[in-house]
Amino acid sequence: MILSRSARRLLYSASVMQPKRVNPYILFLLTLVCCGTISAQNARVSLGRRASRIPKSCEDVVPASIGDPIDVKALVKEAYCKGNGDMLADYTYVMTSVGRSIDKKGQPKQESTTYEVFITTLKSGTRGNGVMVVTSRDGVPLPGDVLEKARMEAGKKLEKAEEKNAKEKPSPPETAPEVKGMLPLGMYTSTTNNHSSTFGKSTSTTLGIHAFLKTCELTFARREQHEGRDILIFTFTPRPDAQFAESEKYIAQLTGEIWIDAQDRIVTRLVGRPTVSNNASPGQPVMTPAPTPADAAPAVYVEMQRLPEGVWLPRIVRINGLDHRKLFDGITWESTWTFSNFRRFSTEIEDVKINPEGKP
Repeated sequence: MILSRSARRLLYSASVMQPKRVNPYILFLLTLVCCGTISAQNARVSLGRRASRIPKSCEDVVPASIGDPIDVKALVKEAYCKGNGDMLADYTYVMTSVGRSIDKKGQPKQESTTYEVFITTLKSGTRGNGVMVVTSRDGVPLPGDVLEKARMEAGKKLEKAEEKNAKEKPSPPETAPEVKGMLPLGMYTSTTNNHSSTFGKSTSTTLGIHAFLKTCELTFARREQHEGRDILIFTFTPRPDAQFAESEKYIAQLTGEIWIDAQDRIVTRLVGRPTVSNNASPGQPVMTPAPTPADAAPAVYVEMQRLPEGVWLPRIVRINGLDHRKLFDGITWESTWTFSNFRRFSTEIEDVKINPEGKP
């Protein structure tokens, strides 16, 4: 029998991520019964496929000058475009979520969960949620039979999600087919931490590179080599007239560094620390880092990685409310997400078939 694209994606990825032989009966079941989408332990992945080849942010963008002097305004526009892709939807990957907090007894507490993330096949102009399979908790792998069952359920969810996506009406293109501009080389993610208090108040904090490029002034600081690549390093400060979304107002209290790859013109690292001390008024920031221990972790941190095919995708995303407890409106723990084992679902496995039992 021939499996659907989403089922083949899970079969391929599971066989790569987990060398253990997969039960053919489970793979057969993936095409028979379907169920709903998944949200595992408050972790959720949502992705979209653009309806146009050139995003609106890349329309008429041309390469910026990085000579002496650097055209910072043009480079920021180019870096914004270069990370505005949707290629994460082409990959399966492993995501590990680590949380650090202080328990009611004042003792440090750390929890971690590792997931395999599968994305259903998306039509242009549509969105979908990732299907997440827990593979380990606190560093302890799940038993093989439990993981096998979870992958079977994931296959069912992918099947139904693909059927639903096929019926969705695509959103209109952002730009016309003949529009000229740049193509993105990567994808900046937008990561959100949610918090609900005992009084019913809900708040959230969102971390995304795009928001910093839109709301901050960049000043060239230096040039460095990192992992064999030429990096342009800029300091950033929030613009006085910047308008922030509710979940991004903390940016007004930060300063830090933004790294841009000199060849690919994409942000590869963002590091932000508070500009005010815990006792200062958030409405009157000073543009110097607040006094913190020399080894204190940044309040926000994003790092990108370049895959062998030249695509830039996230490596680390961190929101640190544990060491900066008054910065994120009620979020007083640290959350770190790491991404690895990216596997592109290519046409090489388009014709995966499962033969009926007993036939060669």
